[in-house]
Amino acid sequence: MISLPKWQQLPDLDLYLDQVLLYVNQQTLPFLANREKPLTASMVNNYVKHGYIPKPIKKKYSRTQVARLIVLSIYKPIFPIATIQEMIDLLTENDEASLLYDAFVDCLSGIENEEQPLILQKACQTIHSYQATLALVPALKGEADESTF
Repeated sequence: MISLPKWQQLPDLDLYLDQVLLYVNQQTLPFLANREKPLTASMVNNYVKHGYIPKPIKKKYSRTQVARLIVLSIYKPIFPIATIQEMIDLLTENDEASLLYDAFVDCLSGIENEEQPLILQKACQTIHSYQATLALVPALKGEADESTF
């Protein structure tokens, strides 16, 4: 089964943008459909500009920013970015980012428990339904399934 790195497995050194793009895209590629665009520098710059992720410090991105970019990359094909941000902000009012990120990784891996916020469970279920639906499209076209998830 494909899974994302847990919080402690994320890089603990701050990364420059090109390193962030490489890392985030390597981690999220298995979760994106073939036609979905991977994370780009302009996307990251727009996320910073609109306040979806904090500004880098001395052009370097922290573990928190990398985790948020992973979440945004996986959720963005389904949910508007502003909605994802609102959900993250509401959840981080009560819990640490590291705990929420690990709950997201578990949920996306199919591990749900009562301690996970219901909104997180529903969002993960939506991602799984979206991926399952996209996987059916090639069969309807009479093609082999070429999805990456």
